[in-house]
Amino acid sequence: MSMNQALSFTIGRGRWTRSGAVVSELIMLILIIVAIVAAVAGKVYVAAICGLILMLTFVSRLWTRLALVKVEYACLPSAKHLMEGDEFELTLTIENRKPLPLPWLTVSEILPDGLALEQQHQQTRKDPNLFQETVIRETTSLGQYERIRFYHRVRALRRGYYGFGPTRISSGDIFGFYEARLDTDRRAPELVVYPNTVAMPDFDLPPYRPMGDFWSRARFIDDETRPSGLREYRTGDAARHIDWKATARRDAAFVRTYDSSHAQRVVILLECDTAMERWRNYPMVLEATVTGAASVARRSIELGYAVGLISNGNAPSGPAPPMVPPGAGPDQLTALMTALAGARSHTSVQLPDMVARYGAEAMPAGATVVYIAAIFRPTTVNFIRELGRRGHRIVSLCAGGDEPPDIPDFPILDYRAVFKAAETDDE
Repeated sequence: MSMNQALSFTIGRGRWTRSGAVVSELIMLILIIVAIVAAVAGKVYVAAICGLILMLTFVSRLWTRLALVKVEYACLPSAKHLMEGDEFELTLTIENRKPLPLPWLTVSEILPDGLALEQQHQQTRKDPNLFQETVIRETTSLGQYERIRFYHRVRALRRGYYGFGPTRISSGDIFGFYEARLDTDRRAPELVVYPNTVAMPDFDLPPYRPMGDFWSRARFIDDETRPSGLREYRTGDAARHIDWKATARRDAAFVRTYDSSHAQRVVILLECDTAMERWRNYPMVLEATVTGAASVARRSIELGYAVGLISNGNAPSGPAPPMVPPGAGPDQLTALMTALAGARSHTSVQLPDMVARYGAEAMPAGATVVYIAAIFRPTTVNFIRELGRRGHRIVSLCAGGDEPPDIPDFPILDYRAVFKAAETDDE
């Protein structure tokens, strides 16, 4: 975000308050009365002193009133996408875009829980009223049309979506009589921290076609990295395949065609409940489960598979989608990791309902299903058995919690030791 997109403060925004200095409204009223009485009584020096104090007070009020006009502030991370444990630079930029100088200005920026400063100094502290959130506080002075930057090294401790703020900017007059203060809410998420992954060199999926005759509804899919030509548009063709230049030249709609490839499609079903009782929550078990899903996604992409995801820990209205359609390539891995970054344990929908909601878009015919969970609800197990009877190949992995249960005709691979999430130190 450039300074043109930064937070710009005007008089009408925020709260304007006094700092609690000696010149209150009552004292000003008393000074006016004393000045009038002194002038009438011929006490010139007393009237002059009262008048001087009143003039300084008026100047201070006006200065403070204008202090935060045309002040711009930006809090910018050096990266938008990170892995757990990565460091980035957080830049606080303050600019005074007016001829009136600011003798002092203080910025207080709250760093959300899950991010930690690498080098804390006297201007940075833990606020006891804000749980584990850290407050970055910088105080400076700004001349006319001056810009100042402060740099902080920050480490991403946990996966998730992070928005910075709330922010408080304070300034005032040179005498310290008054203070102007403006507050902003927490901004929309602008930093995504991906979950950890572990190496899975021995992990593979059942072969797409076993030896012998085998009938499957799975089909060849178009490989967009292998263009082959053009043809006329047909009903049902995706709009993104339309070649607009060819369409304009020929006065008819044409679409690009591609050579086909028989990439095996994999759908990861991620169970985000960590206990049979929905009110229970085991964060480390969830992290192990998400690590498992991220690791399987990465390994499957490396093997050339088209990979999708369905999770019951992502709200449809949230920044992380609960469903990612199967696809291949580095961009697909980014989409999968972005969705997994927002997975939470507070679920409201069971996985079978999620699959039914999205239908064939999320679960193509013949796709291999990798079910990753820490608990195995009977309703979900029966649903996945039914997927197997419909021609899907099933791989079930236990990622955390207790030992996997012994369920007839439902083999579960124990990957708890592989996916065990490393504990992070928030100190």
